[in-house]
Amino acid sequence: MTIPAKSSASVSLPDRIPRGAGLRVVRDVAALGVDVVWLGQPTGERVLTQLGGRSGAVIEDHRRPAGMCWLVPAGTAGGTRLPFWGDAGVGSALYVPGLEMRSERLWWRVRPEGGALVTSAVALRAAVIAVESAL
Repeated sequence: MTIPAKSSASVSLPDRIPRGAGLRVVRDVAALGVDVVWLGQPTGERVLTQLGGRSGAVIEDHRRPAGMCWLVPAGTAGGTRLPFWGDAGVGSALYVPGLEMRSERLWWRVRPEGGALVTSAVALRAAVIAVESAL
């Protein structure tokens, strides 16, 4: 299921997101001007539910251990010490699906509609903590 992002925060990355069904590999996530937070699939599902309309765009990726990637403002993901929180730091690659890409392994779970791309790191962190405490 793909749902539109409803976050009011926005980052313009028009040259980083393919408009069609293509795929772009961003070799260094630092070049995006955002931080990337990766959560494993079961945790990511729960966190997405917890965030609701506060979530920005989310990439669902089943190529490695299944997971979900959130984009947060630059400089806000690093240093977080939560068991389920993975910060894709400098030098990490990100596979960015095209807006029309439909694949069983990689797609926009929450589409970057209307420029809503990033999620507040504070809101994401709070959702992760709420999910952790419920386990």
